[in-house]
Amino acid sequence: MDQLLGRPPAGLDGRLMVVQERAGAHAKRHSLWLQNSLRGAVALALAVLVAKLSGVQHNFWVVLGALSVLRSNALSTGQNVLGAILGTSAGFVVGAALVALIGTNTAVLWALLPPVILLAGPAPAAVSFAAGQAAFTVTLLILFNILAPEGWRVGLVRIEDVALGCAVSLAVGALFWPRGASAALGRALADAYAACATYLAWAVEFGMGRCDSAAPSAAAPTLEASRAAAASRRLDDTFRTFLAERGSKPVPLADVTSLLTGVVGLRLAGDAVLDLWQGASQSDGDRATARKELVASAELVCAWYERLGASLSGSAAVPEAQPHDGPADSRLLQAVSRDLRGEDGQATGTAVRMIWTGDHLDAARRLEGLLAGPASALAKAAS
Repeated sequence: MDQLLGRPPAGLDGRLMVVQERAGAHAKRHSLWLQNSLRGAVALALAVLVAKLSGVQHNFWVVLGALSVLRSNALSTGQNVLGAILGTSAGFVVGAALVALIGTNTAVLWALLPPVILLAGPAPAAVSFAAGQAAFTVTLLILFNILAPEGWRVGLVRIEDVALGCAVSLAVGALFWPRGASAALGRALADAYAACATYLAWAVEFGMGRCDSAAPSAAAPTLEASRAAAASRRLDDTFRTFLAERGSKPVPLADVTSLLTGVVGLRLAGDAVLDLWQGASQSDGDRATARKELVASAELVCAWYERLGASLSGSAAVPEAQPHDGPADSRLLQAVSRDLRGEDGQATGTAVRMIWTGDHLDAARRLEGLLAGPASALAKAAS
């Protein structure tokens, strides 16, 4: 009934809490969302200042020129500056020729306006950024000459204004983020793997504290879960910017996608282990042998992913995938069958949870073989 009425299910965080978590996830120096916000704000402020100080006739074009060519790094921003200037100049030539032929005949200008707008819309995506700038300049020349006939001189004014805006955009792009989305993607992946590995380790530690009354109890890793979720959100924003960034990609998209999938798999393993033990009460009995095997397995898996994250940030070499440890599996099965049987001789619920915990750790270990190759490709491209 609650679902039909649109009521949120019990146990979900409130809207204010969700907003705080999402905003807090990006309150980090390496957050791409924060960097883009700062770059956009500074570019807009500088463009307004330059427009005011220079006294140009149509100063809003300075602001528009800055925002239209601002990109994620200095190199692609410079390429867009060149495209903006060349496209605007070409549009000015075409538009000035049309205005010179048509004059101030508003009826003809009105007739030309719809097809020119139709071409200006898809031109940046279908042809190029410069083609879009050219079509946009022709559109503006026609519009300005419909509203206030001034002839071809309005085109020269726009070239001047856009050039100022482009200069502001280039300066801000070089100041705030000179390396682009590829380098930021490696850092975001490193942070996400480190946070998710820590979360999985603490989830196993929490579970092992509930399977044995003799074991030290550990609190639920809610803070680690929040940090893993925050790192995943930052990685998602960085990946979207990486996809949107112009130019060739130094790493095949399939390799990048594999690395992102690895983060999701590692975080899901932590969620699954936590969900296994969160509703279970602490059990009586001595399960020290089985607990020791699971803790050792978790330490090996999490340490590997931490080394993987370090390699993606350029501070370590890419680790080789760990081979399957058959003897460790045998020791765990023997310990579970010996230590975790009830009075009736059947396996207890705690035994089932411990076996599933081992399966989740083994699934995370099997991912290593799929991630070592893409990680080497990304590390090689970043070096």
